[in-house]
Amino acid sequence: MPRLYCDANPRMIAYYIDGGGCNSHTLPPGFTSMEAEYMAIMYGLGEYFLKWNKELDAKHSELDVERLIATGEVEFANVASPSDRTKRQLPPGVIVCSDNEVVVKQLSRQYHIANDRLRKLAMRVWQMTKNVEVVYEWISRKDNLAGMMLK
Repeated sequence: MPRLYCDANPRMIAYYIDGGGCNSHTLPPGFTSMEAEYMAIMYGLGEYFLKWNKELDAKHSELDVERLIATGEVEFANVASPSDRTKRQLPPGVIVCSDNEVVVKQLSRQYHIANDRLRKLAMRVWQMTKNVEVVYEWISRKDNLAGMMLK
């Protein structure tokens, strides 16, 4: 499974996706460290899903429709694009890596989330990933590739 590294502080979030894709964003004032960590995970997962959909679209656009029509394989050439009438294939599972052990255990449902704002953020993450296998893994700060972007 690919890895998604996430890290944050109250001013900035960052994520790094194995195999391509990384970014950082400045947060408006008012976020706690825990809320920022959840935001980093949500932004990272959003980018992971966008990357997956772009790959699906690229695979579909690589079809040589003109060649298929010329060789008589017209029925195949008229297949709907993935975004038209067919269900899109789900992305492969992902390992979300964070150096915030509490957030990892909360998202893994090992810890109760008492704070209402954090619970709402966790519910958004769970909604985003309800059809995708996600493993949350604690890693040390020195091993967090996203953390290097915050410095």
